[in-house]
Amino acid sequence: MLCKACQQIFCGHRVWTADQIEHKKYAQHHPSLQLLIDASDSGCWICHKLLASLSRDRNIEEIPSKEYSSQNYSKWSLSHREYPAWYSGPKYSLTLSFSFGNEYHYEVSLVPHNDYDGPARNYHASIAGISTMSDAALAQATMWYHECLSKHPACNTSLASTRRMPTRLLRINEDQSYARLIISKEEVTKDSHYSTLSHCWGNSDILKLTTSSLDKFKAGIPLKLLPKTFIEAIYVARKMSIPYLWIDSLCIVQDSVADWQTESASMEYVYGNSSLNIMATASKNSHEGLSRVRDPKLLETCPAVQSKWDNAENNLFYLINCGSWADTMIDAPLLKRGWVLQERVLSPRSLHFCNNELLWECRKMAVCETYPNGQPELCRFMQSKVKLGELSGSELYGVRYLVDGDIANKTEKGIAYDRWEQWISIYSQTHLTKASDKLVAVSALAKCTRAVLNDIYLAGLWRTEFVDQLIWHAKWGSRPREYQAPSWSWASVNGEISLALILPHTKYHIEIDSVQVTPASSVDDTGFILEGHFQARGLLIRDTLVKHPRYNDYSLVGNDNHTIMQVQPDALVNEDETSVVVLPILTYSENPRHYGLCRFHALLLQKRTGSPNGFYTRIGHMESENSFIQNEKGLGFEKSVRKLGFLRKHVSSASRLYKSLRNGKGTDLESESEESLYLADSPGSFVVY
Repeated sequence: MLCKACQQIFCGHRVWTADQIEHKKYAQHHPSLQLLIDASDSGCWICHKLLASLSRDRNIEEIPSKEYSSQNYSKWSLSHREYPAWYSGPKYSLTLSFSFGNEYHYEVSLVPHNDYDGPARNYHASIAGISTMSDAALAQATMWYHECLSKHPACNTSLASTRRMPTRLLRINEDQSYARLIISKEEVTKDSHYSTLSHCWGNSDILKLTTSSLDKFKAGIPLKLLPKTFIEAIYVARKMSIPYLWIDSLCIVQDSVADWQTESASMEYVYGNSSLNIMATASKNSHEGLSRVRDPKLLETCPAVQSKWDNAENNLFYLINCGSWADTMIDAPLLKRGWVLQERVLSPRSLHFCNNELLWECRKMAVCETYPNGQPELCRFMQSKVKLGELSGSELYGVRYLVDGDIANKTEKGIAYDRWEQWISIYSQTHLTKASDKLVAVSALAKCTRAVLNDIYLAGLWRTEFVDQLIWHAKWGSRPREYQAPSWSWASVNGEISLALILPHTKYHIEIDSVQVTPASSVDDTGFILEGHFQARGLLIRDTLVKHPRYNDYSLVGNDNHTIMQVQPDALVNEDETSVVVLPILTYSENPRHYGLCRFHALLLQKRTGSPNGFYTRIGHMESENSFIQNEKGLGFEKSVRKLGFLRKHVSSASRLYKSLRNGKGTDLESESEESLYLADSPGSFVVY
């Protein structure tokens, strides 16, 4: 049911704005916090969701902010959203936005009933129970597990290169009060089922396997000595009749560097061959447990609402919160832990214990207790997927591979490259206790991706896509003193990484002659590395990087003191002015018939300390949009070239530069820049470490 204030949204004169308009037209919802609470208590579906969201994210007593009077506590607006032609879901939806003060917003999507593919009612919600470990909740999780085992062939195919068991496992089906550490090859067949646990260690003290406790653990571990998360994970695995459980702190010898190195290099097998990954998604440490007390009403779906506007087309709408999955995941403590990404990706099935419901991820489906039989298409469209499943339904796929109104065919390898870039973006937003583990914590992902690509792995990049993958930038990044990776690798920077979306119509201005990476281990080239560099040929331009402290940004300035464009250093630059070298990488056009719609990318380099001419390290990235080619004939290109300082000495050569860059032959232009910028024994070449 809906309260009177919410019913008014669907009656009378429809207040709406176009989706693109920044300042939306808002109408009053509830004039006070107490009225919102009363409406929630009376059973209003919208107000109950609103209040729960507010209570979770903010101190509701502080909303609205001072500039809003108590007579306008909550407001709403309605906007129209259309979806791209390639999208198989609804052609349009209405977005109902609620605003509280200046800062907090909440959205609900209205999907026409003809386009709605979700349940009219969630029958599970009526029996879900007040805990995420209730009998009903675990029964639902068990149903998902057995459905996946019996009906999802893709989920029953291991991503690991071989069917190999973890070195050690906990046997949990012998005694209700004990678990026993076993050596897998001595007691377990390769076909045995086992589960894994993903958890945050936190700062709390937990029981760990050490060289001195190894024999004791083999004799038996009293469950009363284990933290709450471990005990509840054992309970869940037993409920699903899984006889073994792998927990990192109990199955890896924590005071043995050799054992840690061996086992950390085996995560591909540990998670890839598991039957289920139990994830303590909402917990900050292992003492918080899996279970949470919850409000089962929040699992209920809203009955369809019939609009009765007098100035717009009416319809029967279903109300859904498309962002509920993302809202649950985005701030989850566990998903901020760097090691967890590969645990989540490689395991064929993941069961998330969140604050208010259980979420299930496998390669075939992503469901939750609110939508236990499958989320509506619009929710799936908005959801960020990390499992190695089908990518073609995602928005990224449609943008990247839309050709003349149709989705272009994309190979398995192409999808794997896309997925890798998505993983890196997610991974860069996580945290590692040891920053030096940057590449180690995704080494298992690299191994399984390499099996698909049959490509050469180079410190986080792939040889076939190497030039494209050089185009990344860091948001407020930092470079650690301890070596992590070559400067041209995203792994050399701590901070959120964005990789450029390179469209098919691309011209390259650099040629890679060789790439060399020296791993620390002779048996694992995806983990720690000692050194890496590439040698290439291309155009190098000397310029100056200028820092603007007032605006907290940077610009590139040519010899004529003309500010060229905004740039993005990989990390904070302390000097007000820094001498840099610009390396053009590529230009791509969104439309090959209209060259005005282009984007240019380049790297910012700095001479490598203690090295001769021609040796550099990367310090940043720059790009420009619609600044090179003004129309389809390329008129005005020379002006842009002059502004960039490419031809300060040889302006008459601008036409040749334009043609070469346009045809992807920027590597023929070494003569246009200073000889001193290149290797002395290899004119036109340079090395980046």
